[in-house]
Formats: sequence, C-alpha cells, structure tokens
Amino acid sequence: MHINYRMYIKILGFLTLAEGVGMFVCSGIGMYFSEWKPAGTLLLVSLVCVSVGFVILTQLRFSKIRLRFHEGWLIACMSWVYCSLLGAVPFYFGGMDYSLIGSLFESVAGFTTTGCSVFDIDTMPKCLMMWKAVASWFGGMGILVFVVSLFPALGISGQSIASAETTGPTIAKLDARYSDTGKFLYLVYLAFTVIEFILLALGPLDWFDALINTFSSVSTGGLVITSDTKAVFTSTYVRMVILVFTVLSSLNFCIYFLVRQKKFKEAFANIETRYFFIIIGVATALIALSLKLTGTYSSLWQAVKDSLCQVVSFIATSGYYVCDYTDWPTFAIVILFTLLFIGGCSMSTSGSMKVIRFAIFTKLIKRGIFRQIHPHSVKAVVVDGKAVPADKVSSITTHILLFFGVFFFSCIMLSFNNFDMETTMTTAIGFFSNTGMALGEAGCTGYFGMFSPFSQFFLCVLMITGRLEMYAVLLLLSKSFWKLDRARSV
Repeated sequence: MHINYRMYIKILGFLTLAEGVGMFVCSGIGMYFSEWKPAGTLLLVSLVCVSVGFVILTQLRFSKIRLRFHEGWLIACMSWVYCSLLGAVPFYFGGMDYSLIGSLFESVAGFTTTGCSVFDIDTMPKCLMMWKAVASWFGGMGILVFVVSLFPALGISGQSIASAETTGPTIAKLDARYSDTGKFLYLVYLAFTVIEFILLALGPLDWFDALINTFSSVSTGGLVITSDTKAVFTSTYVRMVILVFTVLSSLNFCIYFLVRQKKFKEAFANIETRYFFIIIGVATALIALSLKLTGTYSSLWQAVKDSLCQVVSFIATSGYYVCDYTDWPTFAIVILFTLLFIGGCSMSTSGSMKVIRFAIFTKLIKRGIFRQIHPHSVKAVVVDGKAVPADKVSSITTHILLFFGVFFFSCIMLSFNNFDMETTMTTAIGFFSNTGMALGEAGCTGYFGMFSPFSQFFLCVLMITGRLEMYAVLLLLSKSFWKLDRARSV
C-alpha cells in the first residue's frame, strides 16, 4: 500500500504543536496553584512539543497532495493513538507515581471524551485535571477536523481524513472546501465554550471549576466533580447551564449552519433532531413517573429534574451524574442503559451509535413489517423527504450489527475480571459509547481503578475504537487494507 510518509509527519507535527500549546497553558495553571512538580513536567513536555512541531511545520515543505481515501483511515487511527501516547507523558512523569497503563488510560479517556478515571480525582493535581479537560475539548469536535480546518494545504483531500474521524454516517460538505467546513464547526464549538464559561463563572463556580467543566461538558466528556465541589452542583442554575450546552453540543452541527443561512424550517424539521428530543422527552417522563410511583422521590418536580439531567447525560454520552441513579428502580436503570446504545446526533461531540442510525433502523423495521403484508410492494426508506440509497441502508445495517458484535466481544474480554454481569456489560457499553459511566462495582462515580492493567489497556483500545466508530481501527486489521492491489472478493 502506498504510504505518504511526508504527509503523515506533517500532520503529526501539527498535532504535536497543538498539544504543546495546550500543555503550556496547563503548566501555567499548575504554577498558579503551586503544583511545581506536575507543572514543571507539563512545561518541559510542552516546550519539547512546540519546538518539534514548529521545526516540522516550517522545515518540511511539499506541494498540495491528494490523499487516497483509505489513507484517511490510517491517518485517523494513527493520529488518535499518537495524541493519546503523547498526552500520557505528563501523567506518568507528573510526580504522582501513576502507572504507565493508568497514565495512558487517563489520556485516552480525555481525548475520546469518555471522561472516566482509574485514579482518585480528589488527589489529582489541578493542572493535570485541566490537561485532561483540554484534551477532552480537543477530542470533542475531532482532532483531525481541527487539523483540516487550520491546514488548508490539505485541500479537498482533507475530506478523506475528516470522514474517517467525524461521527455519523456521513460528513456534510457545508462549504466549498472541507477546510471551510472545519472552521465553521470549530467557530460554533468555540462560541459554545466561551458562552458557557461566562455563564458558569457568573454562578457559584470559581473560574477553575467553571473552565474545566465547560471544556468537559461542551465536549460531552463528563463533568469533573470532586468532593470539595460536589455541593455546588446541586445548584439548579449550574445544572441548567450545563444541561443546555450539553444538548446543544449533542445536536448535529449542520443544524447551526442551516440556521446561519436562515433556513429555519429545514433546520428544525430535521428527522434526527426530532427523534433526539422525542427520545429525551419520553425517557424523562417514564423515569420520572417510575421514581414517583415507587416512592423513590416524594416530589414529582425533583424527580423530573433529576431524570432529565441523567437522561441527557446518558444519551449525550457526557456521563455526568447529579444523583446516585444506581438506587433508582430497575425500570429506570434499564431505560438509561438503553440510551447508551443510541447516543447523540451525527456530526456532534457525542458518541455511540447515533440517533440517525436508530431512526433509519426503526424505519427499516417498519418497512419490513409492511413488506410482510405486501410482499410485492416497493417501499423506500425516506428521511427528510428523500429516499435513502440502498448502499447507505446496507452500510447502516452493517454498522449496527458490527456495533453489537464489538459490544459482545468486549463483554467477553472484560469478563476475565470476574465482576458481576451488571458491572461487565455496562462497563463495556459505557466505554464503547464513550460515556464513561457504568453500574455495579463502578457505581456512578466514573472510577474504574478496580480493573486489571490488561483490562485498562483493552478499555483504552475500546475507547478509541468507539470514538472512531470502529472502522478506522478494524479496517487496519484487514489484509486487504494493506494489499489493495491484491484484494480478493469475499
């Protein structure tokens, strides 16, 4: 297979520079809080990264290169692994005696917006907490979408990179060039970040907690709640601000482009958006009623508030918690567990299967029932007034089957820890959907230090596989991917 090494080095150099800048900012925060050892590590690594990245970007020159589509998958997988490895360095050498696998876990959990931890979050230095939040912010919209938006030299070939990383069935070409599309996506993303930070800072949170939780919630990576700040998150104001921006980040960002073009009817008539809000509304109502009728909550209003927050947390795959939902009735827990398989909208910061695939899947079931009654009929799957091509329907069906295949395989791999079925299955889907939440031994704390080092490494692979929607990782295991000229039929 043809490998364009110069292009790969250029992209990795760009990512090295970006990570170095992020670490530099975090080192300054560490110095502000007198965390000299981890701050010094962040500063040293950042200076090395900035220097290496600057040299690569300024000294390695090439004319515009068009990448073949399969190279986009390789670049996507390689870039996420590289960023995760580089991001683990401050954790490992930060003076906290963190293990190598644990440091890698923290880095991967940050970049993939899974947001969980194998370390005690209360004892983690603030600068490392901030670095994990910054990594989550970078990974939320996609680190390669960031590259495409700020690296015009990729030209139209940037589509092959962005398509391999961007979540959802397709990446929409909003502007004439994919670099312009990436810029628009990140401008919206940045606007959400700034606005939410201001709103949270105006509330009971201090600037550090407002900033770190803005990064975490906009990227749907989960909130960072320590024992010192836990009481603050009972505030209705904080909950509502975080809930609103979590929902906004979970919607298809193409909607905002339509709004900018004043195509309001087309934006709000989108089937994926309608399904998303219907699922939230129905799930919230069912859980709230179960909490009230079983006597778990005496106040219906409180039941509605907590139900809404947890429903949004699970379907958006942000994985935050505002109450101990493990004490809820089994009916409510099963609904939350089901939401992990659906996820947010395509072209958003959310993970899992995506609402659009779920919508098309329900339409396929409806069409199957119709054709059983009328076997000679020809009935297309229609989405937003347009028939979905047969190859797209086939691709979505394959994706769903593969999704559940990877999920069950993950359950088998995690079963070697000999935890109960609830812990094993919810951990598998929690990581594969990049939610970072589970039931059983893990509870609702987002702590997974009880798993063996091998399982922690496997969970790292699972997080990256889920974030890249499987194909960018699984395709690399195929012989035909590496021998394109000698590919055989199945």
